[in-house]
Amino acid sequence: MQQGTAARADDEGGAQTVDVAAYMRVSTAEQKGKYGIPVQAQAIRAFVEQRDSWRLVQSREDLGESGSTYFRPGLDALLKDISLGRFKHVLVHRLDRLGRTEAAIWRCIWQIEDIGAQVKCCTEPLGEPGLARWLTVDRLARAVEMDYRRIIVRTQAGRQMKAVDGGWPGGPAPYGYRISGRGVFGSALEVDPAEARVVRLIADLVIEGVRGITDLANGLNGRGVLTRNGKSWTPSNLFHRLKSGTFLGEVVFRRIDKQWTGNCTRLRGDGRPLHGESVVIPLPPILSPDRIRAFQDALSGLTGRRRKPNGEYLLSGLIHGSCGLPYVGTFRSKDGVRTYRCSGWSATVSCGCPFMPADYVEERVVSHVNALLASIPAHSRPTVPVSSRAQTQLTRHLERVRSLERLVVECAEELDGLRSQARQSRVIAAAMRQLEAEQEVFDRILAHARDWMSELENLGGRDARLAAVLGAAFPDMRSLSLSEQRDLIEYVTVRVDIVDPAFRYREGQRCLTVRWHERTRTPVPPDPTRSQWTRIEGLLHDRYPAHHFRSPLDLRAALMGMFHRLRTGILWRDLPERFGDFRKVRWRQRTWLADGVWAEIVTLLNEEGEGTPVLSYEASPALAISTGLDAEVVR
Repeated sequence: MQQGTAARADDEGGAQTVDVAAYMRVSTAEQKGKYGIPVQAQAIRAFVEQRDSWRLVQSREDLGESGSTYFRPGLDALLKDISLGRFKHVLVHRLDRLGRTEAAIWRCIWQIEDIGAQVKCCTEPLGEPGLARWLTVDRLARAVEMDYRRIIVRTQAGRQMKAVDGGWPGGPAPYGYRISGRGVFGSALEVDPAEARVVRLIADLVIEGVRGITDLANGLNGRGVLTRNGKSWTPSNLFHRLKSGTFLGEVVFRRIDKQWTGNCTRLRGDGRPLHGESVVIPLPPILSPDRIRAFQDALSGLTGRRRKPNGEYLLSGLIHGSCGLPYVGTFRSKDGVRTYRCSGWSATVSCGCPFMPADYVEERVVSHVNALLASIPAHSRPTVPVSSRAQTQLTRHLERVRSLERLVVECAEELDGLRSQARQSRVIAAAMRQLEAEQEVFDRILAHARDWMSELENLGGRDARLAAVLGAAFPDMRSLSLSEQRDLIEYVTVRVDIVDPAFRYREGQRCLTVRWHERTRTPVPPDPTRSQWTRIEGLLHDRYPAHHFRSPLDLRAALMGMFHRLRTGILWRDLPERFGDFRKVRWRQRTWLADGVWAEIVTLLNEEGEGTPVLSYEASPALAISTGLDAEVVR
């Protein structure tokens, strides 16, 4: 049979029905409905129809999944179906549907084979299991990867040429611009009039001295200005817009100074871009050069140094506030801590659920899970199910690695025996060249096999570490890595609910006045009577000059507001308006405390001993931590 032709039904050697599953994959959104999946499905159906004994019983698809990876939703579902014994053959249109790199193709094939199925290909016969099949798959996989790399080179070269010519090389347009001539070679950026008005408004607010990014976002939202996606502005997405090329007048294609994002420029060993040099692309002006300079000067005082988030967020999606929506991990650069915030904050109307300090909540959950496991007898604790599929894969792949190692050794020994005869016989010399080529193939496959073995061993080690924690006399999940802790938390079905809906996240250091009352154990006095206020006014006039009393702030109401905050533990920004502007009240309290006047006022008002203790607020609210085993409230 000629290579590349489809085998006939009578080649199958029997009339027994063979159940077959189809696997299809496309890597880009454009291919999903236009031609990618339909073409593959049609070719697979035609291939199956040529075989009387074959029956197509299942189809699995991966839409928009890269061919350079080998953990994909559709492929994982396919492997699960195979492990249940639903079919023995997996049919693909072409081998590149399994992957676009040698490593991805081999790992997909090995995963399928190790749980009891064989890969069949419509356009390229792979042969029966054995050496010939390995050689065929290696040849085809190398061709697939070479083609993949040629596509990358051509694509990157085209993007480089486009950028050098001043066109737009691809990706979303910077805020304030839109792509003119989208989909053609000459596409470029042009000013979007609607977004340009927002850009000018932002520049005006920053230059005029807005106090911070949060106030800037609130100002835009208050004016009814929404983002490109029609959502409210948040400090995070606004920060990225302020740092974009829109407010610099240019963008840089292949930036080398941002290497921490998922879409960063790939670099060579010398630190230069892998696929071409960096290119500066001038933007059609929205702001004048003088306005850009003024904006950058004002922005430098508005935003501090941005710090990267540190660590994973163990409880993303597992914390719920009063609105019922899940919390997600976020880094608050304002106070430099990891926190969780409710996903309702990004809605058009924010839910207002409080931020949660991540370290505190995670520590409470870890301690709760540890205590819960310790309270359960070891024989009654949940156990990590050791996947029989994983064990089978590991065992069979180990046999494969050993077979490849033996083949490599045998090839080397045979070559050593032939080298002395090669000069005397052209036939032997030709056989040596063929053997050397096969040895090169086996070395290459063995390298891929060893890499896959390492990954399988790591997956098995993870299960063993989880099992060790669950079976320990004193379980401590802190001994696990962050990703393993997350796995254990999900396994015991942790859920965290915020019990105190009135809790508000407090940034920075605790109030100096609160700390003074706690340190000195001085109670908060009652509000001053008329006669007591007369004495306090005299004390203040003795200590401060006349300009201290020229403010429109009612000092007696302000003092009562200070006491109200200390008794209730509310935030300054929540101080009722009847006490005056909370900023001015806070400034007066700080001044009196620093000058020693606060201690004299409190002593005067506490003469009758009717004070109340200062309310010491908690760092976090009461939490209801539940698992699949129990639930309780912790403080």
